[in-house]
Amino acid sequence: MRRRGLIALLWLLAAPLAEAAALDVPLPEGHELLREQETPLATLLLPTGPAVDDAVPSRSLEGRIYRRSWRITGDFSALQVLAPIRAAWEAQGFKEVYACTARACGGFAFRFGIEVIPAPDMTVNLSDYEFLSVENSKTGVAASALVTRSAGSLYVQVMERHAPGAPLRPPVTPPVSPVEGETAPTAPDQLPTSLLAEAIEKGGQIATGAVGDLLTLQGHAPLLDLEFASGSTQMGEGPFDTLDQLGAFLTDHPSATILLVGHTDTVGSLATNVSLSERRAASVRERLISQYKIAGSRIEVAGAGFMAPLAPNTTEAGREINRRVEAVLVTP
Repeated sequence: MRRRGLIALLWLLAAPLAEAAALDVPLPEGHELLREQETPLATLLLPTGPAVDDAVPSRSLEGRIYRRSWRITGDFSALQVLAPIRAAWEAQGFKEVYACTARACGGFAFRFGIEVIPAPDMTVNLSDYEFLSVENSKTGVAASALVTRSAGSLYVQVMERHAPGAPLRPPVTPPVSPVEGETAPTAPDQLPTSLLAEAIEKGGQIATGAVGDLLTLQGHAPLLDLEFASGSTQMGEGPFDTLDQLGAFLTDHPSATILLVGHTDTVGSLATNVSLSERRAASVRERLISQYKIAGSRIEVAGAGFMAPLAPNTTEAGREINRRVEAVLVTP
């Protein structure tokens, strides 16, 4: 620990301020910054290859970590958005470490094996995303970009590792307040960012119809009111409002297919919890088939264990929220 701290201190003293500039991320018009987070000293896991046996090979890099995400409206593919970013980074002297497309990355295993900014500031369509990681050997700066298309919008996530030094974030212009009596315009397909937070505060109660909206607009929806005892694979008898909403959505959209992803708290090992969470997802699948008459061919299952918590696992309330199943829209 002392040696690691000494190295960090040397970086801090020796790093030139010129290295502390955020990377250029050229985006099309209509983009909206959703998340901007800067950590003075942390670790960035830079993916170096596809997921293998549910693990993503990565290089561990310490330094100042800068995370950003955007939402883009427009008729673009994920690759159309990533290509200018790649070109800009190449022009700045970066070399590709790894690049891949959805299934070639490892699909579900890759997405849940890398760091992803939590929803609603970032969402990932498991069947439609592009990934790129790069590094500049001269400056030591490394970065990754994740671009995904989900129900008419694109989401972009960029993570950067810089040597500790001057802050990276450029000055932010304060938003212009609407004239008194007027309401600020809202994109017609944009959900309130507080939706999940409000649901967590209400013990998992999601507004009527919101499950379908989340699936359509963000590509996934948590079923927060399902009840699972710690260590159990079977959910309670119900009724569960979010399951009713999901059943209604699948009935109203007969071509839609979904992936049910199980999640757990942190009690037990990761391997045990991945298996447990997959069996929980399977129990929800069986309920959808038996009670809502949804064809089993439209529902796949997977388990993420405790790799994507919605709440801290330090309290029972947080652990209860994390024992959940999420529905991911695979095809509309």
